[in-house]
Amino acid sequence: ESSPGSKDSLVGYQVRLDSARNERTKLLFCTTGILLRKLSGNKDLSDVTHVVVDEVHERTILSDFLLIVLKSLVEKRSNQPGRKLKVILMSATVDSSLFARYFGDCPVISVEGRTHPVSTHFLEDVYEKMEYCLALDSPASGAYFAQHGEKWKHASSSVNNRRGMKNLVMSSWGDESMLSENYVNPHYSSDCYQSYSERTNLNLKRLNEDVIDFDLLEDLICYIDENCPSGAVLVFLPGVAEIEMLIDRLSASVRFKGASSDWILPLHSMLSPTDQRKVFQSPPENIRKVILATDIAETSITIDDVVYVVDTGKHKENRYNPQKKMSSIVEDWISRANAKQRRGRAGRVRPGLCFCLYTHHRFEKLMRPFQVPEMLRMPLTELCLQIKSLHLGDIKSFLLKAVEPPKEEAISSAIDLLFKVGAFEGHEELSPLGYHLAKLPVDVLIGKMMLYGAIFGCLSPVLSVAAFLSYKSPFISPKDEKQNVEKAKAALLNENLDGSTSIIDNKQSDHLLMVIAYNKWSRILQEHGARSAHQFCRSFYLNSTVMYMIRDMRLQYGSLLADIGLVDLPKDNLNQMNGNRKSNLESWFANISLPFNLYAGYTSVIKSVISAGLYPNVAATLEGVDPGALGGRKPSDVLFGKDRPRWYDGRREVHIHPSSVNHSLKSVQYPFLVFLEKVLRLVRCFYVIPVSFP
Repeated sequence: ESSPGSKDSLVGYQVRLDSARNERTKLLFCTTGILLRKLSGNKDLSDVTHVVVDEVHERTILSDFLLIVLKSLVEKRSNQPGRKLKVILMSATVDSSLFARYFGDCPVISVEGRTHPVSTHFLEDVYEKMEYCLALDSPASGAYFAQHGEKWKHASSSVNNRRGMKNLVMSSWGDESMLSENYVNPHYSSDCYQSYSERTNLNLKRLNEDVIDFDLLEDLICYIDENCPSGAVLVFLPGVAEIEMLIDRLSASVRFKGASSDWILPLHSMLSPTDQRKVFQSPPENIRKVILATDIAETSITIDDVVYVVDTGKHKENRYNPQKKMSSIVEDWISRANAKQRRGRAGRVRPGLCFCLYTHHRFEKLMRPFQVPEMLRMPLTELCLQIKSLHLGDIKSFLLKAVEPPKEEAISSAIDLLFKVGAFEGHEELSPLGYHLAKLPVDVLIGKMMLYGAIFGCLSPVLSVAAFLSYKSPFISPKDEKQNVEKAKAALLNENLDGSTSIIDNKQSDHLLMVIAYNKWSRILQEHGARSAHQFCRSFYLNSTVMYMIRDMRLQYGSLLADIGLVDLPKDNLNQMNGNRKSNLESWFANISLPFNLYAGYTSVIKSVISAGLYPNVAATLEGVDPGALGGRKPSDVLFGKDRPRWYDGRREVHIHPSSVNHSLKSVQYPFLVFLEKVLRLVRCFYVIPVSFP
């Protein structure tokens, strides 16, 4: 076979912004979202004979939704003349009995794995092998938790004065031995560790398992580098902050100083593709490659030279509370299925080793067998919209057919939002607005904003805002350069949308900041070329790769609006956007003389469209809130002081995210702000990010 999509190849692929397929394509690799969009135009998948769904154990919201549809299609086409639809579900760690029952006790085929054997060492083995001693002042020690953690744990409730006073006395006198007298790891049982040394048993007894022991992690990586044969080390950590912390520690160590520190590589979704690709390169001889990754390395990326895996057993999950209508990012233990996937990364090229920083008891008895499906912990708004768009019947009845159905409360919350947005009318029927929103592969609020942008003549800036909100902020935050990043943002906000100096200080808006940054980058790219555009990004702490991604997303969104009929494209419509054609189409969407951009230079119009699109996500100061809505609650001065405006979302106090240009404002021009999302972080802190003032 030639490369996918070529004239003499039967194989193709299609993802969000890239496609390589033609009329001869017989085997198509695509994302779940692409297949679901195909269903909107071909409800029976009549031209498809087989659907292979890989990595079904990940239980994403779209994959579970797809399984409901496929189950229905299998039954429907079985009762019709013609070729039947065959569905194959694949995974290395799937709960096969669950899915087999779901598909009517379908056959299960087990295939012998072809990876090399991997030896697993749990935490007690690591302690024993390294003769490690858990220090009393280590954050991973229960003694440390007893001294410092109690105050943090009960910050939102009354403090136990007796315990607090006892800790204060102990820390003042410096009697460390007394600190641990009342703490015993609740999951420790001496019967499980009789064959281990007294030191290891003492470590396990003192251990606070909820905290990652970075001292042990650093020592273990150095131990592997010193004692184990060549091969890359892959370390699984829960998030970017933990990755950066470990990079700092390893780079400062004697073992990884000099050239070795260049091969301590981060791997997470916030990195540019160029930076991600470095993990596949081979280091110079006698230098160990150490990759510090989030769970992106579990299944999404396979690095062939990994021989050693260090698994902290933690990851971060997004969880949605339908009552509070709010997401929260929670650090939690992985499932046994996740652990097996991580372990398997070590056996790609030769027999490998996996070091687990959790006990064998936790793995066998305390970890969930499989991770919680996204459908049970994510908002269902877009799913409900797609159910109606695909004419799949009553929303509640359809979702209750899922492998593991969501709670009725979560379904009702999603339907309620769609009525508030205006996407539903009558008895859960699509309104004209909802009909168009279903055709846009974005959050419904962002989609509504895009439609309004086209109607009210400010499409170009709204396309930029929509792309950034759907993807990620272009601003990067190098260590120790926070003030320089804030200065760069302030400098951009001093400009108008057309690049001239601003004379009106009315831009207290993260959204307009993104528009100004994109407009300036785009002008430099077109007038002076890619090198100058890259230099601009470096000067203003922007991720160049993100900017190109935003450009491609703008073109995709603009083309979808053209398909709906809200935007006119040039007569020589461009089906395949590449090279100069892509640049020409970008110029078309940015042309302020065209009807859909007549008010693209008016910030008041743009902010009105953003506000109308993101409603009902509105927060207000005390001046804008009905006193009865607060239920008698008073604002808190503990975390943010008294010198900043207080914001309320109608239920509770919220705070502007530290990454926002409005985070440190002492005063504001308007009593309202709009935001896309609200996230629970820290203790009793509800952050809204990013924001604009109408």
